[in-house]
Amino acid sequence: MLWPNRELRGYRRVIIIVAPTVTDPARSTRLLTTTFLLGVLTGAAYPVCAQQNSTIIDVGGSRLHVIIENSKFRLPERDIVDWIRRSADTVVNYYARFPTKQAYIGVRAAAGAGIKHGRALRHGPTVNITMGVESTSNDLEVDWILIHELIHLAFPRVPDRHHWIEEGLAVYVESIARANTGTLTPEQVWRGFVQGMPHGLPRAGDRGLDFTPTWGRTYWGGALFCLLADIDIRKASGGKMTLRDALRGIVNAGFDMTDQVDSLSTVFTIADAATGTLALTVLYDRMKDSPEAIDLSSLWDQLGIDTQQQEIQFNERAPLAALRAAITAGDHTRAAERHYKDFTY
Repeated sequence: MLWPNRELRGYRRVIIIVAPTVTDPARSTRLLTTTFLLGVLTGAAYPVCAQQNSTIIDVGGSRLHVIIENSKFRLPERDIVDWIRRSADTVVNYYARFPTKQAYIGVRAAAGAGIKHGRALRHGPTVNITMGVESTSNDLEVDWILIHELIHLAFPRVPDRHHWIEEGLAVYVESIARANTGTLTPEQVWRGFVQGMPHGLPRAGDRGLDFTPTWGRTYWGGALFCLLADIDIRKASGGKMTLRDALRGIVNAGFDMTDQVDSLSTVFTIADAATGTLALTVLYDRMKDSPEAIDLSSLWDQLGIDTQQQEIQFNERAPLAALRAAITAGDHTRAAERHYKDFTY
């Protein structure tokens, strides 16, 4: 969900659901309805356009129903579908499968260029994206919003006090997954983290991640938790396991956004079992109800990230330089060195 400063509880509206009859699942079909509405009807949510094209994509063992509003997009439909496929492939690469057996992807038109916003819904499940009609191929190439929303599908719904893990994971994994597939450079990833992570630090009156639902703590506090967890898992396992293995363990256990769990501890127990560590459980116990101070300057120094220059530069002699390189390494490269020196953040 990408409107952290806006109240969304009234966003859902009644929708008209039109299901195409397709004799050939690989064939696109054209649907006509009178309005484009988003919302919930009898427990199901699907994107519907005033005039729309529907295409089916098979990816990672799953089926995606892509519905694109038939507006005057500057880009041809095939380019939009290819962008959706690439985004889904990035998620598949990270999780080793698509998180759900099927999903509905709706693309709604808006004025201007670029991807405006998106939202993931458990019904379907569905990801709705609003895209400017003047969008170019470059706008789609640099987009992060669709991948962010698709990542939401890979984690079960948790009580509101744990919302920070849902958004924090999407922020962190989106950057790492794109780096692993070569879409982002390591410099781009760490520049974003260096600029964003300070927003996630506790401030006066903070009561821990579970009890401080501010924008900064929800999005960047959650992302900082994920970075620290990734570091802890790699260190505890001698570099053999990562946060990605933990998150794959959750998906492999059969959990996704359509599931509801009562406790985040339950999810972390499953994730820790996948890595053979207690990293997530221990870190959560420390940060859930206490404003743990994190020295980001020391963390960047230990990772070998020089933040004093205008552009991000790396110090390969830093204690955790190999770990840092491994986090953003492309999957086509050999794993970075797996021996990390002791480090306390």
